[in-house]
Amino acid sequence: MGIYTRKKRRSGLRVIFYSTIIIFIVAFVSYFYLEQDMDYNLLSIQNQENKELENDIELISNNEPESENFVERSELEEIIQNLINNSSIKEANNSFVEYEELDSIIEEFIKNNPKIILDVLRDFQNKQNQIEQERISNENLTNIENIYSSEHTMFIGDKNAEKKIFEFVDYNCGYCLKFHNEIMKVIDNDQNLQLVIIQMPILGSMSYDLSKLALAASLQNKFEEVHNYLYSSDRKSKMDDILADLFLMNVDLSQLELDLESEEIKKLLDIHKNYVNDFKFSGTPAIIIGNSIIPGFISSEKILEILEKEFS
Repeated sequence: MGIYTRKKRRSGLRVIFYSTIIIFIVAFVSYFYLEQDMDYNLLSIQNQENKELENDIELISNNEPESENFVERSELEEIIQNLINNSSIKEANNSFVEYEELDSIIEEFIKNNPKIILDVLRDFQNKQNQIEQERISNENLTNIENIYSSEHTMFIGDKNAEKKIFEFVDYNCGYCLKFHNEIMKVIDNDQNLQLVIIQMPILGSMSYDLSKLALAASLQNKFEEVHNYLYSSDRKSKMDDILADLFLMNVDLSQLELDLESEEIKKLLDIHKNYVNDFKFSGTPAIIIGNSIIPGFISSEKILEILEKEFS
């Protein structure tokens, strides 16, 4: 679970998407040809420019790489733009192009020039992706501001530290264990750093129970000890054995049992779940350092590098 982004099969959606865009292109071009005379579905062309436009249309229709008159994409785009913008497409009674003929011309052009259509689709998709990324970035900045300004009781390090790292964890996640070992190296050498733990139990019922256990331990000011134990090689596999170890760590098991089913723990679980939903995380560990969001494991060297960038 080192990476939080989902990988989905989108081939069917892409076929639908590309088909829709191609239909849109055909409709868009057709609209400009037909808007001057929609009553009879005709395109009127003035006598003095009729021949020139017909030549352009013929050039587009027959534009094949093997053709003697093959032209590059940039020239084709200019021809198409001229056809769309040409002021001579006005009412005239002496010459016209049938709607069905125009439709076949456009269809033939698409068949002979698939790369142009693909390039248009790719540019459109890239622009949409950029818009979406900007939207997500703006949302995340708001979410980061919110999580930094909130009070947190489950943390490791100095309570008054100026630098904070947020880690979204699952106690059964191997990469979380690996990251825990790396982040502890950094905390041990930086007294002005605080690691805030956000519970994100996604790997089954045992993960959920361990998450509640850590939250309940925090009500006894035992969070750091229990958190470190759950990521240690001493942690047992069965809950009864884990509770026995917590008893040896001076955790009040009677109080712990009451707290596990308390409204306060339910409220804390909801708060942490809301943080997960705000950032749309789907895997652990997920790490926030300053304004940087890191999906998955990073080494202590990388942690130090990002800390320097974000807090220097």
